[in-house]
Amino acid sequence: MNIWILSAGALALLTTAVHIFAGQVDPVRAFLRCNLEEVPKATLLACWHIVSVVLLFCGVILSLVGWYAASQFYLAVLLIGALYVLFAMVFAFVGAYFFKANALIKLPQWCLLLPVGLLAICGSYTALPPAL
Repeated sequence: MNIWILSAGALALLTTAVHIFAGQVDPVRAFLRCNLEEVPKATLLACWHIVSVVLLFCGVILSLVGWYAASQFYLAVLLIGALYVLFAMVFAFVGAYFFKANALIKLPQWCLLLPVGLLAICGSYTALPPAL
């Protein structure tokens, strides 16, 4: 068992649940009620659910690799970790553009994404072969 990667997986699954359930209440319902045309609205909803699938897939992969300490997948875990760090950075930059100093408060998604990424990176990096 790799506790770092398992922790990343558990937090990733929690993040997925927050995205699916809390996200439906706040941003999704709001944009579904707006006057946006049907095609862009449907596209945004599809993108929302694509993100849900990606988050769930990554959470399951991280959890399984962490539980079984499947070192042959540590490079993939490292890449998933980097992806989550990049996701957090996107929220920070977009938040800074729209909300300036209040960015990290107005778009708090980074506070779930960044720890997943850092835990995955730490868990995979400690076990990768020295050549990587």
